[in-house]
Amino acid sequence: MKKFRHDDDKGFILLEILAGLIVIGIATPMIYSEIEDWLNEQLYQSAALHADEYNNAIKNYVADKTSSLSSKTITVNELIQQGYLNNGFSRSPFGHSYITGIRKNNLSGRLEALTCTTGGQDIKEDGLRRIAGQINGLGGFMLQNNSVTGAFGGWTDLGSNYQITCNKGHIAMRMAGKDLEESDRLYRYSVQGRPDLNRMHTGIDMNNNSITNINEASGKNARFSGDVTSNRWLHPNGGGFTMTDSQWIRAVNNKGITTEGELKGGKVSGGTVRSEGRLST
Repeated sequence: MKKFRHDDDKGFILLEILAGLIVIGIATPMIYSEIEDWLNEQLYQSAALHADEYNNAIKNYVADKTSSLSSKTITVNELIQQGYLNNGFSRSPFGHSYITGIRKNNLSGRLEALTCTTGGQDIKEDGLRRIAGQINGLGGFMLQNNSVTGAFGGWTDLGSNYQITCNKGHIAMRMAGKDLEESDRLYRYSVQGRPDLNRMHTGIDMNNNSITNINEASGKNARFSGDVTSNRWLHPNGGGFTMTDSQWIRAVNNKGITTEGELKGGKVSGGTVRSEGRLST
């Protein structure tokens, strides 16, 4: 009987190791490719969210200043200085900043806005398309300077139409129509010709908080569960009562006082006493 020597197993072991290395060599690039695609997708999502934040700031800015805008260029610094973006708002994951051009449509009279990213690194076409598709609203990109293409070919525009520079390898966002209409929040400042923007359309519950420094309040009815105090006069229908010293309550404008009830006091004094009925003591 032939005996197997220990050396005969070495060949099989080497073949198994070689086969394993071949499999690993084939699989490794595929694994790295999947990891790279996943990391890129996270980067694209982050860039789209960053663009959305800027877009929301532009929307609020334009809504607040609709009556005074017709043609204007807006930058990140301006939005930060006016409180529409936080001081910590920085560049996108690709090192991009933003510039927005606003114009008024000659036919509709409505405002239109185009935003393009600036600076930073150029993004490859695949990345541009994927970022644009994830932006809320009308996302786009530039494959050629000045020429803007919407996500999935949905629209086209030119940066020169808005007096801004749009370079290839960067993303873009377009807003028009209802996107740029006034917001439904109560405006802190008056907008010329738009008093409705400072008008409430529902009641307000102050949740036990105060309203201070009112210059004038007007309305129909008032109901209070506590005291009503005034450092000046109370004028119901041109009359009322006031106290100009610590002793006497006086009728405003020297108005008379009438009642179907009874006046009672410890002492009554005056120039003339007149009775339409009997006097009794």
